[in-house]
Amino acid sequence: MSRSALEWHAGSDDALLLLGHATGFCKEVWRPVVAELRSRGVDATALAWDARGHGSARPFSSPVTWWTFARDLVDLVDELSPAVPVVGIGHSMGGAAMVMVDMMRPGLLSGMVLIEPVIIPENFRVRAEESLALKAAVRRPTFPSREAAAESYRSKPLFRRWHEDAFSGYLEGGLVPHADGIALACRPEVESAVFAASTDTVLYGRLSDLTAPIRLLISDYPGPLEAVMDALEGRLPNTKTSFLMGQSHMVVMERPDLVAAEIADFLGGLVG
Repeated sequence: MSRSALEWHAGSDDALLLLGHATGFCKEVWRPVVAELRSRGVDATALAWDARGHGSARPFSSPVTWWTFARDLVDLVDELSPAVPVVGIGHSMGGAAMVMVDMMRPGLLSGMVLIEPVIIPENFRVRAEESLALKAAVRRPTFPSREAAAESYRSKPLFRRWHEDAFSGYLEGGLVPHADGIALACRPEVESAVFAASTDTVLYGRLSDLTAPIRLLISDYPGPLEAVMDALEGRLPNTKTSFLMGQSHMVVMERPDLVAAEIADFLGGLVG
């Protein structure tokens, strides 16, 4: 994995926190969560990564499958060969990738914090994911400047409640130079293909195979993923579920303080 696709937050050797973003986003959106962890005395080294086709990562080759993300993570941990516990922290698609890592290599992760991981039951028709794929395919791909992108995004409900540092991180890592000014690092056709591939992971029926302890975070307003979150409740072994009242699927970027508090509490029981 290219070093440009990684963002290190140096810290202690208590643990290595591996941070995985949601579809369409980038490693930089984790910055305020790490800052909140530091304010809570959690000094573990954190490593945020760009999934293929996102941010500074390599392009995605067809066919798109979420298992590629998991294989990349396993290869990354193997390359790093850390001598400390590795804790997978993943949001949405990033959460599903952490689950796949535990299935591919049981014991590689000492624990997982999963923020509304997209794990869809087999034969479960999810119009929401189909809708997200269609919407992603027609996203505006370029802007004349980051300032123009910021103005456009701030007017949209998706970004309206974001923490300022998460928003600036997305503008930095989620947009790249282009002949027309700047462009989405995760191209619309790639984001659409990643959304569409969410129904092909075949994870749901294998959840009993998971070995790592888990903290599952579910919001009050998962939006189009509500049926998926309902189906997931009670299905993950070794899991404590926290319900984030009044929050949405974008809670990582909207309320990094709440997410960090849950991570800190989980780590206290895991490596404390």
